[in-house]
Amino acid sequence: MEEKMKKTNKKDIPKHLRIWPGLSVRDCEQIVEAPEKDCLVAKRYPFWIDKGSISDGRRITILTEKYVYSINEEIRVLHVFEAIAPGYTVYVMGPKPIHGEYIDSRLVTASDGEEVFMVSEDYDGMVLSSPAVDYNYEVTSYTFSQPGTHEIYWKIDNLKSNIITIEITI
Repeated sequence: MEEKMKKTNKKDIPKHLRIWPGLSVRDCEQIVEAPEKDCLVAKRYPFWIDKGSISDGRRITILTEKYVYSINEEIRVLHVFEAIAPGYTVYVMGPKPIHGEYIDSRLVTASDGEEVFMVSEDYDGMVLSSPAVDYNYEVTSYTFSQPGTHEIYWKIDNLKSNIITIEITI
């Protein structure tokens, strides 16, 4: 995983990425802090080299703990939205559902679209002005029963994340 991380001093990290806002997951009907293992993966985002491309001052990125998994081992995919340019409102409460996730170019979640960034009128959560980062999206989970290689990416509107290539071994 080191090859996907850049050696950077904290002072070189943009201000909006220096503070860890936390990561939430659903536990039945409750929203709780994510498992420590997921938080450790998400905390690597500021140093992650292979982030999604910037489009209109925004980007989406996915992260996994590693790139090689065993057959039937759980692969947890974390999702990050970053608004780099000023002028965006970022709704950081969650976890929000994932739309537009693909494995091997096949849509595996709800359809892609801009609705993931829109919030209902009754939203009563924290809102940040950009530049800002949002980690609070549902963590998706996959397993594979056969050895091989798979590509995972996230696509919403005109944003496309980085592509993570996962190798499944015996």
